[in-house]
Amino acid sequence: MFCGCDAGCPCCARCRYLQFMERAQSPEIDFQIVNHNYLLADTLHRANGKRLLVPNYQMIIVDEAHKFLGAARQMYGMELSSFAADEILEDIYDLRFRYKESERLVRKTAKKMSGVCFRLFHSLSDQIIPSENEDDADRFAVEIDGEMESMLQKVHSMTVELIGFLKDAEINGKNEGLHERVIWGLKQMKEQTAAFIKRDELIVWLKKPVNNPEAGVLSETWLCAIPKNLDARLYKDLWSRNIPIILTSGTLSAGWSLPSTPAYLRGRGGDFSHIKRTLGIDRVEIRHSETSKPSPFDYEKNALLYISNTMPYPDYNSGGYMEALTDEITGLITASQGHAAVLFTSYRAMDKIWETLHGRSLPFPLLRLDKSGVNAIDAFKKSGNGVLFASGAMWEGIDIPGDALSMLIIVKLPFAVPNPIGEYEMTLYENIHDYKQQAVVPDMLIKLRQGFGRLIRTEKDTGVVAILDSRVNERGAYRKRVLEALPDCRVTSNIISVQQFIKAKKTPEYFI
Repeated sequence: MFCGCDAGCPCCARCRYLQFMERAQSPEIDFQIVNHNYLLADTLHRANGKRLLVPNYQMIIVDEAHKFLGAARQMYGMELSSFAADEILEDIYDLRFRYKESERLVRKTAKKMSGVCFRLFHSLSDQIIPSENEDDADRFAVEIDGEMESMLQKVHSMTVELIGFLKDAEINGKNEGLHERVIWGLKQMKEQTAAFIKRDELIVWLKKPVNNPEAGVLSETWLCAIPKNLDARLYKDLWSRNIPIILTSGTLSAGWSLPSTPAYLRGRGGDFSHIKRTLGIDRVEIRHSETSKPSPFDYEKNALLYISNTMPYPDYNSGGYMEALTDEITGLITASQGHAAVLFTSYRAMDKIWETLHGRSLPFPLLRLDKSGVNAIDAFKKSGNGVLFASGAMWEGIDIPGDALSMLIIVKLPFAVPNPIGEYEMTLYENIHDYKQQAVVPDMLIKLRQGFGRLIRTEKDTGVVAILDSRVNERGAYRKRVLEALPDCRVTSNIISVQQFIKAKKTPEYFI
């Protein structure tokens, strides 16, 4: 059997998880591979004097380091779920108490706590104004007023009461595991509510995903926060420990030069200012070095970049823009005979284009990668000449080598959706222009490079990347920066050149 508890568990002697952890802690292990979150969990344990999760080490190599900030926000952040109190209440109703008075008192308090939590999240959700934003925002700024703070304090007080009641209560022996789980959950809520009550040094927001209209129930919502001084915390807990740390990634730099970029790195895709600032590495005073290497793939020979010069400014609420976008996509996937992925920054826009193209009866299988979909990738690979509509996860981490993906269409530059973290970061700059140049645009370019990298996955792969955002056309404000960020390859705005490139690079079997 498998469990993830500790030595207090009656099954610990045969627990595969504990056996693995014992081997991992062995001094005989020279290398240990963990994910970002586990490394940061160990970092937090060390900073707080807790038990080490990873044996003492002499060096760290962080791969895929462009994702490290997201992991740090998860591990140093906190979230209180709207379902947490209800789940604890359900578990409490499953507990079997020896004395009825204890049972009555615990259940009454837990039910009251659940009601206060419901009112708290209802009040928070009422602050959210529905938006027709073209992107799928899920982080919303909220203000915790006096009434909501009072609710948080009540929930905090009741978690303390319940922990005391449950520690004193006599529980049926068969319920010991559930009893410990309830206490652990209450301790988590106690810490979370305490942090939100003292929130001056936190960036706070409400995470509220789009409801499923078919479900008929309210979706789970989270009150979330990260420290405002996350960069300083990372420096103190990790970078200042005087051990060598290497960060590596195919898209770690923004790919274009700021005035502060060293001269030897300008024009070589090597500006790391943004990542160093957000992770707190710029606080390191001891010697550090940085380098940027070109891709091993021959993009000049094997890739073509198509940038439309006819697209209007991106506006998903404009009928003219949506019609022009649909026509461009139709022309491109026809030129490539399918074998295409259309990459969106918005699921809403993807749904609109999907419905329109379905009505055009194109001779290619049309597939859609939804938020929770996993089968669409395999279906696309097997289709031969399918067209995959995707957003979210498709921007990075999806590997489709070979001819199945020979046309990658990027509908819109992947600027981040406005969110409370960005709003706070903006206050750290002298003006909005500096914020855009030093934070917003570098973030966009890193994600664009990730999306671009979905096309060429092996030395033999060939294909076309199309960018349909007017801000990259011959007069576009971001053309120079985008071209500097992407690998060197031929650029065209002529659909005939796309057809000729596909015809020249593909074997006859491709067109069957």
